[in-house]
Parts: sequence; C-alpha cells; structure tokens
Amino acid sequence: MTNPPSPATAAGTSVWQQIVSIRRWIDKQSPIEDSLEALKTRVLTIGQEHGETCEALLATNTGDGHELAKELCDVILAAAVALCTADREAQDAFVDSLAWDEHTGKETIGRLVLKLGQEHGAACQALIGMTAYNPRKGASHTMDDLVARLCAVVRAGAAALHRIDSAAEQTFAANLEHVYNRSVGVVRLV
Repeated sequence: MTNPPSPATAAGTSVWQQIVSIRRWIDKQSPIEDSLEALKTRVLTIGQEHGETCEALLATNTGDGHELAKELCDVILAAAVALCTADREAQDAFVDSLAWDEHTGKETIGRLVLKLGQEHGAACQALIGMTAYNPRKGASHTMDDLVARLCAVVRAGAAALHRIDSAAEQTFAANLEHVYNRSVGVVRLV
C-alpha cells in the first residue's frame, strides 16, 4: 500500500503542472523552434528578471516589499521555466529547490539578491560549458550541471522571498496562478 502524497508534494506537483503549461504556451508563442536556442533565451530571461529584482530592491522603502516579492516570484518562475525546458522530468528537483522554510540566518535581502545573481551566473556558465560556446574551454559542463544550477537559482530566489515575506509559498502560488491564467487565456493584458 502506498502512502498518499504529502501536502507539500501535492502542492509541488500542481505548481510543476502549471509551469509545464506555461512552458508549452511560451513554446507556442515563440518564433524560436530550436530547443537549445529556446533554452538559451530562457536562461537569459532569468537575468532580465534578476535585473528587475535589483531595481525593486533599490526602490523598496522600509516595510514596502510587495514589488520586490513580485519580482522575486518572477525570477523563480523564469528559472522554473528554464528548468522545465532543460529537463521536462525535473519536477522532483524543482520541488526540492522550493525550500520555503530554508533558514536564511541574518543575511540581508541585499546579500540574498546578490546570491541570486551569483547562481544565475553559474547557470549561464553551465549553459556555455554545455554548448561548448567558448572554444578555448570546449564542452566543460553537462545538462545535469545546468539543471543543478537552475535549481540553485530557484533555491536562492525562494530563500530571498522567504526572507521578505512570511507567506512566501502563498505569494509565489498567487503569482504563478496569475501568470498561468494569463498564459491559458483566462486573463489578457490590455
């Protein structure tokens, strides 16, 4: 007899299913047909979202972290879509990376956002090494390395979000639901 999934696992499954749906929607909307080019674009998108997170951090007044929380959710989502593009079977790794109760110690939110940038840089390094884009170094990384680095981006984003938002899991779920509804046509941008 198998045990029923824990609430965290069930929630993670639902979240992953939404991410898969968003990835499929992006695939349909994108003019990029080559899967490696799509992966490169999605890893780069994490950098764009991280930049917006840095802008929100600089603009955040004491006690007002709503925009920063939204941008952190967007980084996590961008990393999750890139992860799903790299490995469509990475659900367990993704769920493990969403460590909402991860102890962040006395790290400032600024340091956690810097850590997020460091992890994105490592993901870019793994992507470059995987594709042998740097002829001097050749193929120095594998897809597994890239998947691990993308999970580290998710983990760093989750830690930063948890640091500023005691309801981090719910905040991320609401943000994901909004993006999911928009991608399946429930909500359209004007």
